[in-house]
Formats: sequence, structure tokens, C-alpha cells
Amino acid sequence: MPFLSFTLSPVFAISMQRNRLHRLSNGLAFRISGMHEMLDDRSYIQHPPPSTHDDRPNEIIVTFPVYRVASLLCESYESNVDHLCRILHKPTVRSLITTFYIRINESEPILPSEAALLLSIFAIAAYFYSYFDGSEIVTTRQDAIHLSKTLSKGALDVLDYTRRNTSGTLEDVQATIIMSFVTWHLDGFSARGRLLSTAAMSIARELRLHRLDAAEESSAFERETSVTFLINREVKRRVFWHIASTDWLLSAISGPQEGMYFINPNHVNVKLPRDCTDSDIVLSQGNEPISGPQPTGMTFFLERLRLAHLCREMTDTVPLETSQLMQMPYDDIIALDGKLQAFILSLPFFFKLDPESRSKSIILEATYPKIPIERYCITTEVHTRRCKLHQRFLHRQSIDLRYAYSRRACLESARAVINVYGDLRRSDSLSTAPDLMGMAIHTTHLALVVMVMDLCFNKTEVDESEMKAEVKAALQMFEDSRNASPLLNRLLSSLSEVLRKHKVELPTTSTLEINNAAGSSNGVALDAFDNPSDEDAMQSMAATQRGLDGMQDAEFALDTPFDEFWQIALQGEPHPDSVSWDNLFSSLDSRPF
Repeated sequence: MPFLSFTLSPVFAISMQRNRLHRLSNGLAFRISGMHEMLDDRSYIQHPPPSTHDDRPNEIIVTFPVYRVASLLCESYESNVDHLCRILHKPTVRSLITTFYIRINESEPILPSEAALLLSIFAIAAYFYSYFDGSEIVTTRQDAIHLSKTLSKGALDVLDYTRRNTSGTLEDVQATIIMSFVTWHLDGFSARGRLLSTAAMSIARELRLHRLDAAEESSAFERETSVTFLINREVKRRVFWHIASTDWLLSAISGPQEGMYFINPNHVNVKLPRDCTDSDIVLSQGNEPISGPQPTGMTFFLERLRLAHLCREMTDTVPLETSQLMQMPYDDIIALDGKLQAFILSLPFFFKLDPESRSKSIILEATYPKIPIERYCITTEVHTRRCKLHQRFLHRQSIDLRYAYSRRACLESARAVINVYGDLRRSDSLSTAPDLMGMAIHTTHLALVVMVMDLCFNKTEVDESEMKAEVKAALQMFEDSRNASPLLNRLLSSLSEVLRKHKVELPTTSTLEINNAAGSSNGVALDAFDNPSDEDAMQSMAATQRGLDGMQDAEFALDTPFDEFWQIALQGEPHPDSVSWDNLFSSLDSRPF
């Protein structure tokens, strides 16, 4: 495996070992820069500075922050990210950061996979960093985004190098997962994020993580009792089940991956990770919670995995083709809906939305401040899938009166998604600000689309006035924070145009100023890693994806179902039972921001 070697030069270079693939990859050079230099060089992402080594002119330069900033970013990760992406052992990461910088200062070899992992941690930590005047890292939201993009670019460059020159390590898997997490927030549900998730799955398979607890795999280590070994094994379980749950969850929403998952549970021999905190990994035995009704660091993780199993069952049961769905016994849909509702009812009380549960959890939230964002994520995940389950029956109740249940269920879950988004907006923490989360905007937009389309096609329903008021309130909520993201501008414009097309008048308690979808935004650009303009954003996204998958000659273009959907909606009113309408409606889930 190639190691990093360092000289006294300010730019640290990788010395590659001889191997058959070395000509397929440029080298890497590392430099450590202060925050002023990293933030001042705004063109770094598009035009990296040339290497100072004359004998290595094609090196890609990757920038690391100074040790003090790295430590603060690690704290930001632990505070703002770790509770939603439990694939690390925090004490081990802290130790790695210290060791990493000591090796740099002493010009000792460093593994590229460790560099990729640290850069990915710093990237997502910078995105959610709670900036303030006088901060050692950033003092504005714009600087936080820029720093996150710079570090993301470095992480992807190192991951590309390791993919071309090594067989992969656990750190490579972790770094790729975290970079997919970065992408979900920057891009929404994009092709780049799906590609990264699939890449993590592929590396994990090469490491045989799916056979981690098989008899033949573990027999050689059954007497191993070292703390390091036990921690590493538990982290591997977390990593594998995070990958599996993501695979199954994505199979139950629209997009190229809809209706398909890669991981077959019959091919897996991995124990569930323990429901405990990082400090109790070695002490805990079995999978029983160690803190009764109170949450541990793994409670959200395990509930998400439980939902993922339901999503896999939905994928196995519900046909993709509308014609086949209409021939399927409707009772099967009701049965699946019942399982989703049972899941909601079985959630721990601090993850539930009903008033009694919310009242009980208030005291607990003072001790566990991450409960609100975890509640938001798990309830949004389940209600989005419930919307998806009933979506194609939404406009078909005239065909079969039983489908009226699907309309009620679909609207009920859409309201839940919008309401919990509003609840989270009232938080004063950047780590729980949904306006900064691309996936949060995306799922809330889909819920709004359900309600707007119901207004357009079910105008005679008795709850029309109530629905109009709800849609108006939701649009006003987005209007109030539209400058936080250009995604919100696009959302407001598209929904407003459809309402006007179908002559749906909302209550006029206030007036929304809906800008043209192509108009500029004063907000921070969240939809690409580097985008001073739309054209640059597309080119940058293309370069990043090509660099990751090695297809240098492939052209990458954004999908357009979002625009096609609204264009057809504006040109002419579609038939409620039209298969093409179902396809366009469904394709909203896969539109990359």
C-alpha cells in the first residue's frame, strides 16, 4: 500500500510505490494552510495552485487546516453530525487527528485513507460549524460553505487516488459515506450522492464486511480481546449496517435506484451494533439498551435500520409499473401502510409527534439536545415513504372509492413532513436548521407538491379551504427564509406557477413575492461544490463525478424531470389517471438540486 512521504518543503508530496496502476493516477501533494489563506483563495477549488515540485508537475495539491482548526472542526463534527451518521468511534478519531499531525510535523509516512477520512470529517463539520464573530475558523455562513467545499474537493481527490491505487480500507469506506452525507446537504438527492453511496458499498464488499460475523471469518479472532480489536469490530458493524439501511431506504423513493437494492439480507452475516455510547462499547454486552427509555448514541441509528427493513419489503412488494400496480390487490397496499403506521406507533416517545409524547420529551431534550433533529429525520423518512406508497392513488379515487384512503394517508403524511420542518426551523442551532439541509428542502418540497396537486385535481373536496390555508402557510414559511438557499427560490417559483395555472387562489392575508426560477439569489449557493454561476456549477459537478468514477471522457448533465414536470403541468391539465402523469410526478424525487 502506498504511503505518504514528507520532506522539508512546504508542500508535502506522495511517493507512490511501483504498481501496475500508477500511470492511471496523478500524484498528490499536501499542504497545511492557515484559515486566512484557505478562505482568501476563492479560486482554489476551480484552479488549484501548481505544484512547486518541478519533477512532479501533475500533482494535485490537497490542503489541510492547521492542527488547532482541525481540533475545533472535530468538535464541530461530534456536536453537529455524529448523532446522524454513527460510523465512527469518536475517541479513536481524536487520537487519529493527533497522530496524523505529529507525523506531518515529523515528516513520517501517512496513509492516504486516513487523510481522506479526516478531510471528509472536516468538510461536513465546516458546513455545520456554528460561526461567530472572532471565531478561529469562520465568521460568516459564506465562509463556512467555502471552507466545506475546499475540504470536500480535497477529500474527493484523495479518495480518487486511493481508489485507483489501493484495494480500499475501512477509512476509505467511512470517508466515502461521510462525503455522500456532505453531498446530500449540498446537492439534495443528487446523482453524485448516489454514486458515493454505491462506491462505499463496493469498497465494503471488497473488505468482506458483509461476512464480518460469519463463523469462518471470526474463528481466527474469537480469542482476541484487545480493546482496539473490539472497538474496530463494533465500528465495522456500524459501517455495514449504515450502508445496508441507506441502500434499502433509497430503494423506496423515486430515482434511477427505485425498486432495486444491492444488499440481500440472506447474504449477510453481521450482528447488529450495540445500543450503547462510544465509551461503553467494550463494557456492554449484547444489544439491549443500557439506559432504559432514554436515548443512547445508537437509538436513532437502530430505528433507521428498522425502517429500512420495511422499505426493503415495500420494494419487494410494490410494482414499479403503474399498470401492474393497478392489478395488485389494494389490500396489500393497506397492509404495507399498516406496517408503516405500526412503526410510527412503536417509536420511542421522544421520536413521536403527538402532543403527549412531545410534552414528555421536553425535559429529556434538555439533557439530549439532539433529539429534535433525530426526531425530524426519522419521522420525515417514514412519512416520505408513506407518501410514496400512496402517491399513485392520490388522483384515482373516482375509479375506486377505496382509494380515498390513499388520498387521506398521503395528505396526512405530507402534512407531517411540512409540520416537522416548521418545528425544526424554530431551533436556534445551525446543525438543526433545515433551510441549510438540501435533503430537508427536497422532501418538504415533495410534500408540498402532494398538497398542491391535490388542490389542483380535487377542488371539490370539503377540506379545500383548509388545504389552501396550509399550502399558503407553508409557502410563507419558505418565503421567510428564501435567501438561505437558491433551492427555496426554485421551489417557490415552481409551486406558485402551478397554482396560477390551475386558478387556485390562496388566502390573501399577505402577498408572496415569487421570483422567476431562473432569477438570481442573494443566498449562499448550496447546490454545488463550487458555483459562482450555474454553468460553472454544472462543470464542477461534472468534474467531481468524473474524477470519482474514472470516466474522464463522459459528459455529465443534470437530469431534467423537475423542469419537464412543471412544463407539462403548465401547458395543459393532465388526466388524473394518466400513466405519464404518474411518471412525471414520481420523477420529482430524483431531480438533482
